[in-house]
Amino acid sequence: MGEDGCLGSIVKFLRLGLTSKARENAAATLFSLSAVHDYKKRIADQGGAIEALLGLLRVRTPRGKKDVVTALFNMSTHLENCARMIEAGDVTVLVGALGNEGVAEEAAGALALIVRQPIGVEVVGKEEMAVAGLIIMMRCGTARGKENAVAVLLELCRSGGSATTERVLKAPALTGLLHTLLFTDTKRARRKVASLARVFQRCDNVSLHFSGLGVGYAFAGNSTASNRDS
Repeated sequence: MGEDGCLGSIVKFLRLGLTSKARENAAATLFSLSAVHDYKKRIADQGGAIEALLGLLRVRTPRGKKDVVTALFNMSTHLENCARMIEAGDVTVLVGALGNEGVAEEAAGALALIVRQPIGVEVVGKEEMAVAGLIIMMRCGTARGKENAVAVLLELCRSGGSATTERVLKAPALTGLLHTLLFTDTKRARRKVASLARVFQRCDNVSLHFSGLGVGYAFAGNSTASNRDS
């Protein structure tokens, strides 16, 4: 990273490499470098870097896609990169990646970090397929993927306004998925589910969508209540 022009050359290979292997190697290099905190913003600020990563994600091999999404996730952990990544179209591509089993967990993790920013909530909330993709992740993803999906929904409902919350509330199968996560997944996921339930309980007509589940949420940490609800 200290060599003049090195980062620019890597990005050039990522964009214009003559073979898929060359472009994948460039993506893998950026993925490795993006693990270093001091480099995350430098990579994001390098002209064309994020756009080139997103372009590779749209068309390349599973290995290349994994490196790209992990690099994007790493860069999203630096808060100053959020606006730059959104400007480059990062959110739309990450939402699309929720349907790709090989990279879905990292995509959900990146979105969970992006929605911590108000602009991130706004942009993710406007993505037509975001809620549906997160619901799929909650149904079929890894434990970490499910946790990330709930985290995104929680931030969307906390900060995205009543219209966004209503859209999440009306998502098919959400009730059953939240109930399952509440009693079977990680402690952190259970806390997020309980927080999401409390947001829902403050909404008008919440009982229409969650009839009878309020007791289960209220006693999330109580095994007796868990058994009763089951």
